[in-house]
Parts: sequence; C-alpha cells; structure tokens
Amino acid sequence: MRISLLVLLSILTLTACGPAREDNVTQVDLEQSAREFLQTGDYSAAAETYLVLVEDDKTNASLYRLKASAAFIEAGNYDRAFEILQNTNISEEESLQVARKEILSARLNLEFGQAAQAVNILQGLPADTIPPNLRYAYHDILARAHYKQAEYMAAIKERLIADEFAGENKEENYRQLWTTLRDIPTDILEENRFNTDQDIASWLELVSIYRTYRFNPDRLDDAIEGWKQRYHDHPAFVSIVPGMREKSAIYVHRPKKIGLLLPFNNQFKKASAAVRDGLLAAWYQDNNKDKSQIVVYDCNALNITETYRQAVNDGVEYIVGPLEKEAVQSLMQMSDLTIPVLALNRLDNVTEWKKDKLIQFGLAPEDEAMQIADIAKQDGYSMALVITPDNNWGRRIAESFQQRWNELGGTVLEQVHFSGERRDFATPVKEVLNIDSSKARIQDVRNTLNLRLNSEERRRQDAEFIFAVAIPADARQLLPQVRFFRAEDLPIYSTSHIFSGIVDSTRDTDMNNVLFVDIPWVIDTRRQLSLIQDNLNNSLNQNNSNYRRLYAMGIDAYHLIPELNRMRLEKNVVFSGETGDLQLSNDNILKRKLLRAQFLDGKPVLIK
Repeated sequence: MRISLLVLLSILTLTACGPAREDNVTQVDLEQSAREFLQTGDYSAAAETYLVLVEDDKTNASLYRLKASAAFIEAGNYDRAFEILQNTNISEEESLQVARKEILSARLNLEFGQAAQAVNILQGLPADTIPPNLRYAYHDILARAHYKQAEYMAAIKERLIADEFAGENKEENYRQLWTTLRDIPTDILEENRFNTDQDIASWLELVSIYRTYRFNPDRLDDAIEGWKQRYHDHPAFVSIVPGMREKSAIYVHRPKKIGLLLPFNNQFKKASAAVRDGLLAAWYQDNNKDKSQIVVYDCNALNITETYRQAVNDGVEYIVGPLEKEAVQSLMQMSDLTIPVLALNRLDNVTEWKKDKLIQFGLAPEDEAMQIADIAKQDGYSMALVITPDNNWGRRIAESFQQRWNELGGTVLEQVHFSGERRDFATPVKEVLNIDSSKARIQDVRNTLNLRLNSEERRRQDAEFIFAVAIPADARQLLPQVRFFRAEDLPIYSTSHIFSGIVDSTRDTDMNNVLFVDIPWVIDTRRQLSLIQDNLNNSLNQNNSNYRRLYAMGIDAYHLIPELNRMRLEKNVVFSGETGDLQLSNDNILKRKLLRAQFLDGKPVLIK
C-alpha cells in the first residue's frame, strides 16, 4: 500500500499548495522539514509537522490536513488519520481536493477491512474526472480493494489501467498484478482465459503456463518461448518472466552434495544399510546429468551435532538422516541449523520441536493406526475392540487409533495389551471378548442353584470388529485364539507390522481375511516388477530381507529432495512414493497414506 500513498503525498507536496511568500521563512522551513521526514521514513514526525502548518497557514489548512492524514496512514496510525480526515472540510468547488480526500478515505477503509466500502467510494469518483497525477493512486487502491474481496478479474483490469499512469511505479504495479494472477482460482482462470480481451488473456495464459510447468524448468522455458511468439514485446517478458525462471530453478533445486547421516553401529547396522542401499539404488538409476554427489557419514545420537557441522564444512547442501529419534531431537535443538535436513524418524511431541529447516520423514505406526480407523469407519463400523502389545510402541498405536476413532464418532468398547514374552495369548483375547465375565456368570448360577449345569461360555455381542496389532510371530499365535473363542465372524484390522514383507503362505495361513495397510513397495505387484526393485533383489536379495520397508524409505528420501519445495508451497500436493502417498503437513511432517491389503490363502493381496 505504501507506494500509492507515497505517490499521493508527493503529488500533494509538489502541486497542491500555492507558492509560499518569500518572507515566510518559518513556513518554508516547516515544509522542508516535513519532506525530509517523509524521505527518511519518519511519517509520524511528518504528520505532526503538517499539523503545525495547519495552524500557521489557514488558507491551505485543508491541504495540510490531507497531508497529515496521509502521513499518519503511512505511519500505521489509522485512527488518527481517520480523525483528521473526518474533520477536514473541503468545498465541492475544490474538485482536486475532494478527489484526494476520497482516495485517502478509500485507503483507510481498506485498512479497516472494509474493502467493499473502499470500492464504493472510488467508484463514486468517475475515473475520467480524476486528474492524471492522481490516477495511479486511484487505480492502485481500487485494484487492492477488489483483490481483498477475491474479485480477481476486476483487480486485474484495474492493474492494467494503472499501468498507463504508473510512471516510476511500473515494476511495483507489475508485481502486484502478478500476485493477483498467481492467486486467482483455477476455475476462474480457465473460465476467463478465452473469454476476455487480448491484453488480459495474455497475462492469464502466462500464469497458466507458470502453474503447469513451474516445477519443470525445461518445459517452462519451452512454453514461455511459445507464448512470446504470440505476444511480441509483452512487458511481462522483462518484468515477470526472469523471476518465473529463477523461482522455477529454485523450486526443483538439486543439491550438489547430499550428506547421508546414519548409525552403522550394532543396533542399527542392518537398518542403516537398507536405507543407504535404497538411496544409492535410486541415485544410480537417476539419469539427471547434474545429479548430486552422495557422502555417507557414520554417526549416532552422541555425535550427531558434530557430524552435522562436519558435513556443512565439507560442502554438503542437504542432509538425509539421522535415523535415531534421539539424534533427530538433538538436531531440532541446534541453533545453527543452516542447511536443510530430511530426518528419517519422527518425534512424539512434534509441535514442541518444530523447526523450519528440518522435515520429519518416518515410517510412523501412528499414521497407519489413524488410517485403519478411517477405513473401519468407511466400512460402516462403530464399535471396536483393540488388542496391542504391552510396550510403548503398542500403547502409541492404541492411543493414535483411539484418538482418531473418537474423532470419527466411534467407540472403543475394550482395550487390552498382550505380552509376547510371556507367550500367553489366550488371556488377553478372553479379556477383550469378555469370556471371563461369561464364565463368572455361569459359575454364579451354578453356586446359587447348587446344580451341575451344561453351559457354554459366550463372548460379547456388541463388538463389530477387532483392531489387532502384532508382529508376525505374535500374530500367528494371537489370531487362532480369537477364532478359538468363537469370534471368527468379527472382522480383524491391523497395521503393516502383521506382514513381514516376505510371503510365507504356510506360516501365515492363520492370517487369512485380516485386512491391513502397507506400503506400495511391499504390497503392489507393479512396484515389485520395477527395474530398481529387480536390481536390488538380484544384487542384495532385498525381496527376502526383513528391512524391505527401509530400502523403500531410502529410495523415497532421494526422490523427495527436489520435490519438497513444491510440497511446501502448494497445498495438498501428494508425492506418490514407495512408502505410500506422502503429504507435507504445516508442521513439516511427511504424513503417509498406505494401500489396503488382505491375507488370502496365507498371502497378502492388494485391495483396489
């Protein structure tokens, strides 16, 4: 807004007042002081100086009041500006002064959030009656008011009219025009592209090209050249196109050197090797002539900050890793995090540790639990039973499921935990199905009647499905207990952890009919036939590894880097990766949506 008001102030200063008397040194000095305050940005001081001039020069008092009001607007003191403007009386014969007052009034209405009123005020001043030296301010404020009301086509038209009067403000006017064009909704853009005059159509076509190809610099250049052939000497080619090309290159920037920070100690050695080999496989398959150099660093939670700084000193432009949650937290707490990080884990309390240069990418079970809740609700269920391991991991999954299930209006009737170490899978199943309660009721009846009764223990009848989370070794013992206690008619939902990633139809027969979610790399046969997976299978026997999902994570990490800027800038962008459909949340967390699958004949089958 400052440009249009500065223009108006300049006009008021240079053209509106009558010549000062030569002997009135004080007035001349005050005028000069006010100009100097304006030039240095001290708008409040300029406004107060003009108010002094109001008292000293009654002939030009209304002019100085307008100047004071305009200066207070620039200072952000809108209430004072409004008060002065309201108390400024101007004769209708002074058409130039009336126009200035109305333009200032429209500007204040805009600041007070009353864009419609600003439009009404300005449209009450026919443009052809506005003096040329006020036309830019008039059309600039009118364009801004239309933009505030999402009247994009009207704002664009006003910007193009303002261009004729912009003078030294042409670049600013083009910048505001481009902002409006960038924000125009797609449906309005497409509706008007072929139903408007050529001047506007040329700009609409340019922004359509930008939206389509801004993440593909080569295609963008080709499209711009074609557009230039149709619109010779278009002002946008000088004022807008260079910035478009520059931003496009930034959006898909590929770092020259990527640092891969992983812990290759005993605990994480195999997991780190899988991530590394997946990322390098993606790198080898990348045919981009300017692909990044990969530097691998062996680091852990104890030396992560030192390793990060070493990578920076080595010229690394992007970090992938670390893998340990404690190491991610250490990076979050660094005050000198200067290059971006794609961390390969997620913190539990993400809001507390938000940092702009760090994106969290983990195979978080919480995402899967919430997706299962969504699926069960879509399948028409409301009453759930929950069985998860008796450890922190199991409790996190149960908590995430319950939170999402409650949001969806569902009810968790019973929640129990099992211990794989104790190998007792019957007790938690009996508990969640209320078998013990049934047995106790039968015994009470026997004791009361003092009779031997033939009876059958019954499970609860109010549950509609079971959400059971277990690793394959535990699931193979847990699920038969569910059927043993006559709950075979209850659908069972689970997370990807129920499938090892290696097809074993003999051992997984008891998994039949269990519905679960998993990543495309593991469950989608089309991905299993891909060249990169075939190479990893032949060279590293990846298809028989317990770390298949981490190979996929390494591949996605490499492919994500040039896409992350786009995912930051555009809402609802989905990256279709090997670990699922990924979206970047506002708190810089990559959330996953997985594929649905079901065990049939002991084998996982993708459900479309």
